[in-house]
Amino acid sequence: MKRPVGIISAAVVCALLGLQAGTGSASAVVGEEGPAPVASTADARGRTGLPAVSSVAARPDGGTRAVSAQAGGGSARHDYNGDGRSDMAAWYDYGDGHDALRTFLAGADGGFAAPGVGWETGAGTFSADRMKHVTGDFNGDGIGDVAAFNGYDDGRVTLFTWLGTGSGTFAAPFSSWTAAPGNWTLGAMTAQAGDLDGDGRDDIAVWYDYGNGDDKLFTLLAGADGGFGAHFSSFERTDADGWHVERMKFATGDYNGDGRDDLGVLYGYASGTVTTMVFTAKPGGGFNEPVRGWESTGWTFGRTSLHSGDFDGDGRDDLAAWYDYSDGHDALISFELDADGRFGNRREILNIAAGSYSRSSMKIVTGDYNGDGRDDLATLYGYSDGRVKTITFTAKADGSLNGSLHSWESAAGNWTFGRVRMIEGYNSPRALPVCPTVYGHGGYPTGANAWERDQVRAPNHPKGLAQQKSWGAGGVEADLQLTRDGTKGVMWHNTTTRGLSGTGAAITDLWWATGADQLKGRTITRGPYAGETVYTFREWLDSARSQQMAVLVELKGETRQSLLSSDASIRETAWNEVVAPISERASAQKIMIYTHDTALRPELERRIEAAGLGATLKGHPAWVDTVDWEEPAPSASGNYASWQDKLARYGSPVTSVPMATTWTKEFTSWLNGKCV
Repeated sequence: MKRPVGIISAAVVCALLGLQAGTGSASAVVGEEGPAPVASTADARGRTGLPAVSSVAARPDGGTRAVSAQAGGGSARHDYNGDGRSDMAAWYDYGDGHDALRTFLAGADGGFAAPGVGWETGAGTFSADRMKHVTGDFNGDGIGDVAAFNGYDDGRVTLFTWLGTGSGTFAAPFSSWTAAPGNWTLGAMTAQAGDLDGDGRDDIAVWYDYGNGDDKLFTLLAGADGGFGAHFSSFERTDADGWHVERMKFATGDYNGDGRDDLGVLYGYASGTVTTMVFTAKPGGGFNEPVRGWESTGWTFGRTSLHSGDFDGDGRDDLAAWYDYSDGHDALISFELDADGRFGNRREILNIAAGSYSRSSMKIVTGDYNGDGRDDLATLYGYSDGRVKTITFTAKADGSLNGSLHSWESAAGNWTFGRVRMIEGYNSPRALPVCPTVYGHGGYPTGANAWERDQVRAPNHPKGLAQQKSWGAGGVEADLQLTRDGTKGVMWHNTTTRGLSGTGAAITDLWWATGADQLKGRTITRGPYAGETVYTFREWLDSARSQQMAVLVELKGETRQSLLSSDASIRETAWNEVVAPISERASAQKIMIYTHDTALRPELERRIEAAGLGATLKGHPAWVDTVDWEEPAPSASGNYASWQDKLARYGSPVTSVPMATTWTKEFTSWLNGKCV
C-alpha cells in the first residue's frame, strides 16, 4: 500500500518467478535458518510493524555498497522519481543481445510519458531468460528499486539490486546473496517482494519447490544498503500434504493493516475448485499458517491472474483477481480480509466488455499512478499490428476502477511486445510451462458391441510402444489381465480373446501355455498391429524400459476372479503376478499402477504399500481429452479447448507434468509453441 509522509518507504510488491542459478559472493544452503528479528518501526498511521520473514537466506559478501538516506517525503509503491506517484519499470531484451531498464514515469492524471532509459548494459552481461525481477524500496529511502535473481550455467543463483537514483534512473547493480551450485535452482523459485517485517524496507519471499513434492517458503530480509541477508524458512509442506506450486498464484499486500506485508494466494485444485488463502506475516518476516477464504467451483484457474492494491485508500490492501471469461469479457474482482482473517467480500470493481482487450496482450502492474492515495491498475498492451501502448484504470473513491485511460503509444516496429518484461512485485508473467510428459493410450470405441469396432490400438506390445514413442510419448497407459487362476500376468485390453487368433474365450478361462486353446502365441487379427502377439507383464515392462518409456498400468476388473479368490493359494499366486514384476523393476524404470474396480482398489493399495512400492500409486497423469474415441477415429480438434484448459491448469514452469491422451500424435503436435 502507499506509505505516506514521515516514514521509510516500503513498496508492497510481489512477483511469480521461476529462476535458475547465479553469481555472487555469498553461499546459501537450502533449509538453513536465518538471522534474528530486527527492530520495528511505526508507520505514518501509528501502526507498529514488527519484523517478519520467510524464505531461505544466504550470507552477505561484505563488499562495499552505497548507503542511501531516508526520504523525508511520502512515497507510493515503485515511485522511481520521488514525486509521490507510482511509476512502471520494464526490462527490455534487445535483439542484438544488450538489455536495458526502461522507466515509464506517471503524470498527474495517471497516464505515462514515453519511457526513458533507466540503466543499460552491453550484450552478454545478463540474459533476460535467466532472470526473475521484483521491484520495491529495498533500502528504505522512498525511491523504488529493482532486484533480480540471475541464474548461471555453473548452477549458481545470485541476487542483484539496482538502486533507484530518484530521477527515474538506476545505479549500477551490486550482488548481495548467492547460492552455490547445487543448492538452489532458478526454475524452482517463485519470488515476491514486500515489507515482510514492517521495518520500512521491502524484502523478498521465495516459495521453493524441491521437485519431490516438498515445498518451503523462505524470506530474505533487506538491509539498509538495499542488499539482502541470509535466507530462512518459516513454512513448509511435504508431498503427503498435496501442495503444488504450479496450482498457485501469488500476490503481496498488507491485507490486515498491521504494517507488514502478507502473502495472498489463489489455489486451483484438480477438482476445479479455486480457493483464496492468506499467509499473514509474523514479526521477524516469517509467515503464519495459511487461512482459507472465498472459494468457487465456477472459476477456471488458468483464466485468472492475481494482483494486490489498496484501491479504496482505506490503508489495507485488497486481493484482486483479473478474470478472463470464456465469452470474451473481463472483470477485476477484489477481496478483503474479514474479521476472521479470511478473504471475503467478493466485489467486482471493473468490468470490460467482450472484444475490448485480450488478457494475453496485457502486462499488468498495480500502483498509485495519479498520487491520490488509492492504487490503480496499469498495463502495457501489445496490439496485433505491432503497436504498444500504456493504459491506466484509475481508482474511484469507492474502490471501483474507472474506464481505460490511454497514454504513451509506440508505433509498430519500435517496441517488440514479447521482449518486454514489466517489473512488479505481485504477479510477474509466468514463462511458458515445461512441456508435459505425454502418456499415450490406445483408443477403444464406446457403446453397444464396441468390441466389433475395436481396432486393438492399445500399446500392449513392443510395436505399439515404439509407435507411441515415435509420436512423442514419454509413457503409455496399458492394461493388465490375469490368466486362469492368476497364473500369468498378460497385457491385453479385452475381457475375451476378441481380436486375437484362435477360439473365443474369456481370458480368465485360459492358461498361458497349457492346453490347445492356450493364450501364448495368439496373434492380433485386426487393426494397425495385426500380427503382434500377446506379451506377459514382465516382457512388456522390459520392452518399455528398452524404449525408455514410463508406464501406467491399469489392473482390469476381471482380475478380481483370482486376486479376490477365496482360495488363498490362487489369491497369492495372482498377487505375485501383479506385484513381483513391478518390485523387480521399480528401481530402474518409472512404473505406476491403478484400477477402476472399487472392490480391487483397497487390496491393490494395501499390497503395493506393503511391498514398499507406494510411489507407484502417485503421480499419475491427468487425462486431457473430452471427446470419446470411435472408429474411425474422430477429429482431435474437439479436444483443443480441453487441452488448452488442462495445460493452463496443470502445466508447470518448473517440471514436466504427466498428461494422458488417446490422440498422442495430434496432442504432441498441438503442444508445439505452447510449452518449452
